[in-house]
Amino acid sequence: MSEPIVIENLTKYYNKFLALDNLSLRIPANENVGLLGPNGAGKSTTLKILCGLLRASSGTAYIDGVSVAEKPEQALARIGVIVETPEFYPFLTPEETLGYLGRLRGMGGDELKRRIKEVIKLVRLEDWVRVKIEKFSRGMKQRLGLAQTLLHDPPVLILDEPALGLDPRGVVEFREIIEGAGKEKTIFFASHQLVEVSQICTQVAIIDHGRLLAYDSIAALEKKYQSLERAYLELTEAPLE
Repeated sequence: MSEPIVIENLTKYYNKFLALDNLSLRIPANENVGLLGPNGAGKSTTLKILCGLLRASSGTAYIDGVSVAEKPEQALARIGVIVETPEFYPFLTPEETLGYLGRLRGMGGDELKRRIKEVIKLVRLEDWVRVKIEKFSRGMKQRLGLAQTLLHDPPVLILDEPALGLDPRGVVEFREIIEGAGKEKTIFFASHQLVEVSQICTQVAIIDHGRLLAYDSIAALEKKYQSLERAYLELTEAPLE
């Protein structure tokens, strides 16, 4: 498969509640694709299945042609993930945390030290590298979350509401970091913040009630519906939050 992320007929029930309804999506290489939908649309469920955190009731998810359900370690080695607000051991520093997480991924020695320096600089935490995480704001934890996502230089990033709870300056800085990190990577990015998605992504998939309603370039949706906001409202019939 040439697409780094392929979702085929994913269905997920929580007891009798249908969260995903036969969802199929193909995410092309080196594209930033937004996953849009109201709360409860199935965005987080989709990403958690892709990351091996949930098992689908039926259907298959592939990372670089590898089934996440059948060969999770091989599939997940290719991705970096932020799902919801990242939490870390408060008594460790960013340097210690990234060292620990890098070793879990089989990294070590000079390569790990080099990558820790690179990602700390990329997320602008140089002045905090030896400060205990218990002193960090939510925004700083989000930055550290992105640093650990990028540590092993994965070709695919899967981000679930990565700017949640950030102030406006934090959102702008986070967007710049993602844009800088995202060159030559495939980014699949779930949000219900339309402005944020439109400034990072070239294409969007809009889902509601676990079903795919549209998957197209932002430009094409704007041409058809006059704006991305109007496309979202008409397709989902959901209030903007």
